[in-house]
Amino acid sequence: MASLKHKIIKVKAEKIVFPGNVLCRCEDGIALFTEGLLPGEEAEVFVTRDKKTYREAKLEKILTPSPLRIEPNCPAFGKCGGCSFEHTEYKNQIQFKTDCVKELLNFIDIEIPQAKQSPVQWNYRNKMEFSFYNDRGMDAWKNRGIETTEKLSLGLHCKGSFYKYSEVPPCYIAHKDIIKACEIVKEFAINTGLKAYNNKSHEGFFRHLVLRKGVNTGDLLVNIVTNKQEDINKKFFDSVVKQLSPFCSSIYWTQNSKFSDAVNAESIILLYGNENITEILTVADKKFKFSISPFSFFQTNTKATEVLYNTVIELLQPNKQDTLLDMYCGTGAIGICLSPHVKSVVGVEQVEESIESAKHNAQINNINNIEFFAQPAQDWVKQNDKKFDCVIIDPPRAGLFENVIEHLLFLNPKKIVYVSCNPSTLARDLKLITKDEKYKVIKVCPVDMFPQTYHIETVVLLERNVNG
Repeated sequence: MASLKHKIIKVKAEKIVFPGNVLCRCEDGIALFTEGLLPGEEAEVFVTRDKKTYREAKLEKILTPSPLRIEPNCPAFGKCGGCSFEHTEYKNQIQFKTDCVKELLNFIDIEIPQAKQSPVQWNYRNKMEFSFYNDRGMDAWKNRGIETTEKLSLGLHCKGSFYKYSEVPPCYIAHKDIIKACEIVKEFAINTGLKAYNNKSHEGFFRHLVLRKGVNTGDLLVNIVTNKQEDINKKFFDSVVKQLSPFCSSIYWTQNSKFSDAVNAESIILLYGNENITEILTVADKKFKFSISPFSFFQTNTKATEVLYNTVIELLQPNKQDTLLDMYCGTGAIGICLSPHVKSVVGVEQVEESIESAKHNAQINNINNIEFFAQPAQDWVKQNDKKFDCVIIDPPRAGLFENVIEHLLFLNPKKIVYVSCNPSTLARDLKLITKDEKYKVIKVCPVDMFPQTYHIETVVLLERNVNG
């Protein structure tokens, strides 16, 4: 059959598959993956890749809309890389996410319950990172030879693009105070007349705007990230600090002259307020304080984090005689919340700044049965021969290194709780942990931390077999 690449064809959506793709079937039976459709919808798609076993395509036109389809809140939906599910109600999103987890973990012979819902579905994100960019107007006008005025703007990366942006506000998943601060800083930046940093030419001043909100405390941190410029000092920001200070707890200016688009801190200056903001989590009816610095890790949905950590305790069922290892502990949140329920906790994390934050967080919560080590998990396991009753693993999206899994099996804990943000790598790792039948999956509980997106957290309890 001739290649269908760069052709428009009709397809029917079968189901949503992780990570947020839609599986369709072509007339010749070959699977085609696209985005933006709901199950049962027929559409025209533009084929971008045609392989022997599958095709990829961009959505062109929906021919028969699903009754589950609704009008998205955000005008940038489909263009912005943030949200992927605004076109259907939240209850449907939960079902799609649960089905994805069930399909990826279909080798486990236990019933997987419906994903736990986030207590808030809009304006839930307590951290946002926006990029300044120079908006050159519509390409269509340029193609007609009409000059357009370049203006500074602020936004999020467009889906699949490093150089294109979707303007904010609005953003309906960011906390409202974050958007309020975003509007003020954006207007200030425009009024300065300075340009945004250009990733290609490496010229320009304004680079990023990072905002963090303590949802349960009201604290707000604003971090304006710029290129280095010798003739600019702290006084340059006086007017925007005056506007932000009535409702902000911390205002920073970070300078970064590195070419990478990542937010790096070559120098960081506190313009106003406290060095850190505070967040409070209520877990198992106990309140815990967490100090959050401009660059430290903290879960981005505060209310759903409380659901997640309560789920970990619910599945683990710890007791006061247990020794607990918290691998990939970040700033120590899970271990700290579990510390009242166990004898002792050891946390391991490769980022030294996170470990310093973890130690500080343990101190401000008066927790004395926890210690932390700044080391990559795959290195720490080589040097450690201490045994633990329980192990919690919360790795990055790439999952576990094989030597970490080998050492987990060597540690031989009674229970392992795996907290995963990627059900694909979770499935791979669970197969490796259970392949010799030393451990068995007892419970799986998906928890939705990211409404309006395809992302889903999954908490899994494994127990050592009696003969293990």
